[in-house]
Amino acid sequence: MSANTASSQLLRLSRALQESLELSIDVNADAERLAELASQVEALNDQLSAYQGEKIMPYFNMEFGDELREALPYGPATGRYNAYSPDMEVRVENDRVVSDICFGKRHEGPPNSVHGGVTSLVFDQLLAFACLRNGTPGYTASLKVNYRRPVPLYKTLRFDTWLEDIGERKIIAHGECRDGDDVLASSEGLFIRIV
Repeated sequence: MSANTASSQLLRLSRALQESLELSIDVNADAERLAELASQVEALNDQLSAYQGEKIMPYFNMEFGDELREALPYGPATGRYNAYSPDMEVRVENDRVVSDICFGKRHEGPPNSVHGGVTSLVFDQLLAFACLRNGTPGYTASLKVNYRRPVPLYKTLRFDTWLEDIGERKIIAHGECRDGDDVLASSEGLFIRIV
């Protein structure tokens, strides 16, 4: 099987696991049926464990081209091959990294809202993508998130991230999460350039 075919099947597996995570949160069955389901998942895990080893593609990929998500294909915030990662599209608009994201039940904190830590996780990665896109990749030194309103589940939201100040060693990046014109959360990250 070619690498392209394998990666497309890995993506299919990741999406199926994502759906399993979503469905498992609200499952309502008797103990006997839950035991059967748990046994089936354990059997799948046994099968998956037989194929552990070198990843199909590298964890960090500097040859991402215009597709920033391919820089960290397995990352928990934006990784296409990570079942926890939210459904999203990432693109560049002018000098901003923009993402349309729809969070699912697996990201819930308060009722019907995204957990603040998940919002922070996504901001961290998208701010880092803004640095990477600019050719100034860096490590997160600090991240501040201001939560203005609950971030809803099952609704496509827009995240915008951009660089505010690029120094010799330090980069300051900003971001916003919007539902239409309403700002739900904003962020500021300090990144230390990778020399």
